[in-house]
Amino acid sequence: MVTVGFSNKNMTRICYLLMSFALLVAGTAHETPQQVVTRYNNYKAICDGMGFQNVRCKDPFAFQSSLTKTLQNLKNQETVIFDKVSLNEGNAYNNISGIFTAPLDGIYSFTWTMLTKSGKYFVTEIVLNGQKVALNHTDGRGHNGHPMSTSHANIKMKKGDKVWIRTHNTNGQYALGGWCYFSGAKL
Repeated sequence: MVTVGFSNKNMTRICYLLMSFALLVAGTAHETPQQVVTRYNNYKAICDGMGFQNVRCKDPFAFQSSLTKTLQNLKNQETVIFDKVSLNEGNAYNNISGIFTAPLDGIYSFTWTMLTKSGKYFVTEIVLNGQKVALNHTDGRGHNGHPMSTSHANIKMKKGDKVWIRTHNTNGQYALGGWCYFSGAKL
């Protein structure tokens, strides 16, 4: 016996395909408009009963920003402002404050990358409304070259919640401008 799994998206497509087919067949069978509507509502009720809802296009919320200036000796919990914005769909990221504000409830995915130089370090954290969610530790002490590290966090947010990157404790010693990034998108 072979079991085939379908995702919600595929099942929704199948339901709409069935409804479209029903409407096409109804149109060729010389049904009245009321009969077509009744048939459509029956198929829709079946799909809804199976837990599949109408999928509509959503406005995207995504941003990509970078740090243009080299940062040195920042204070404890100082906001890292990624000032150059290359993408800001939905205008939810503010490159003056460095803060992303959720335009809608949902789960948002964030990634940030930091680069330091040999002998230096830069430790950051992503925060939701001021509460630490995850850390990024970039450490070049005892290494040659320019160490880089990337961290990622999926965060459930309510409309108006704020997320930003800040230094962790007093470890904001050195971040090389042009090589540090902060991005996010609504899932």
